[in-house]
Amino acid sequence: MKAGREVRAMSVAIAFLLLSIAVFIGIFAYFVAEGVNQARARLEERSLAAAQIVATNAGWLAEVAQQTLRRVDAALGPSLTSDVAVLQAAVEGLPANIDVYIIDAEARTIFSTVPGADRVGVSDRDYFSALRDGRLFYTSGLLTSRITGDDIFVFSKRVQRNGAFAGAIMVSFTDDVVQPFWGSLELGAGSTVSLIRRDGVLMARYPAPGGSVDLSDHPLITEYLPKAEFGTYFSDASPVDGIARVVSYRAVPGTEILAVASIATDGAWRSLNEAIRTVMIIVAPIVLGLIGIGSWALLLLRRDARRRAELEAAQETNVLLFREIHHRVKNNLQSVQSLVRMQDMPANARIDLQSRLSAMAAMHEHIYRHDRYEDIDAHDLIPVVAGEVVQAYGADIDLRYDIDHAAVDRDHATPLSLLLSELITNALKYAFVDGRRGEIAVTLRDLGNGRCSLVVADNGKGIGAVPDVPTSMGLRLIRGVVSQMGGTYRFITQDGTRFEAELALSSAGHNVES
Repeated sequence: MKAGREVRAMSVAIAFLLLSIAVFIGIFAYFVAEGVNQARARLEERSLAAAQIVATNAGWLAEVAQQTLRRVDAALGPSLTSDVAVLQAAVEGLPANIDVYIIDAEARTIFSTVPGADRVGVSDRDYFSALRDGRLFYTSGLLTSRITGDDIFVFSKRVQRNGAFAGAIMVSFTDDVVQPFWGSLELGAGSTVSLIRRDGVLMARYPAPGGSVDLSDHPLITEYLPKAEFGTYFSDASPVDGIARVVSYRAVPGTEILAVASIATDGAWRSLNEAIRTVMIIVAPIVLGLIGIGSWALLLLRRDARRRAELEAAQETNVLLFREIHHRVKNNLQSVQSLVRMQDMPANARIDLQSRLSAMAAMHEHIYRHDRYEDIDAHDLIPVVAGEVVQAYGADIDLRYDIDHAAVDRDHATPLSLLLSELITNALKYAFVDGRRGEIAVTLRDLGNGRCSLVVADNGKGIGAVPDVPTSMGLRLIRGVVSQMGGTYRFITQDGTRFEAELALSSAGHNVES
């Protein structure tokens, strides 16, 4: 049972250590996950807000282009005037990064805010051919101007007169028009703002992509846009530069434009990782300390378990030795009894001696059979001793017991056994000589503090007067044993002989005043 308790204690300690580490790791993982979620939420919020701002500005660009196209169309009149003054007045006040072109049905330049435009053909440009084929308005992707070499995107409008195609009006923006958007947002290094046509063709981007980009097969166009007109997603690698970003997009109402703002995630994750590393540096000693304390506790438990095992083994050895000693004493007492029976001596003396030896042998047998070497329960000991005396004497009497459970230490077990042997022997010898049916009652009450009251009463003829200084061997033995047990006694003749005594059953009982 003790070994089982040791195993359970070690198991509990190991389980507690592992549970503590698991709880700590769980809490740490929870806070890391929360940090990741919060970082993602902040990135999404910033990119969504940025996309809203880019969409607002893109709407403004589209509105400026549409108003300019309509105003120029109205200024051309029914006959497509080529009056420069009239046309110049129609485009007056436009921002510096906006240019206007007017092309007739044969793709010849009627008017342009860019010098030298008449030397460049545009008949193969989509923003012209689409109008010629019937489109009323067209929004181009990112192009390289054949006049200036700049990267531009174009809004164009079909010009019709008398129901027939009469030409086209184009308003172009350089791609650096989105740079102020990017600068005002302060999204940090690696961030971008873009304008993308709904079919995936890039219109403008800052930083510049260095050429046209087709995103028609990108998840933005194939997956996210069909589900919602605005949203956010995390991209592991940009198709333009391979940088991981959080991307927010928003369709500009009434146009073919998607406004996109993206923020590089490396900086945010780097900051989070630095914070995690800092926390780990702080908590690592705690974890190591916890593991060290747990290991030290396990080491102590193992060492204590070994010591307990050694003590238990030594105790078991001592128990075996004590058992052997008491067994040998009992055997020796029985051998002495056998020798007494062989001696030529008075019968009464032989019986007295045998009863005393039987009481001692019974006490030793009771001790080793019950493995009680410190304290013996009087409730169990007294019937054994008394019964052995009666059996040794060969008497046929009634023995009654009323005995409390009281501890008798090893120094008082022998005197108590001798006292009981002498009292019962005296009763058997003298109380029932007239042939009456004998009864002996033994009563012991636990008074606490290692003391008791003992009463041995018989229904015999009575002991009569007991001298103050006893002369018989039996009375002298009773007086000596009671004195050894730190007690007092008296004999009372009352319907027989009644012996009353208050005795110490342990060493502690001698320190209590009787």
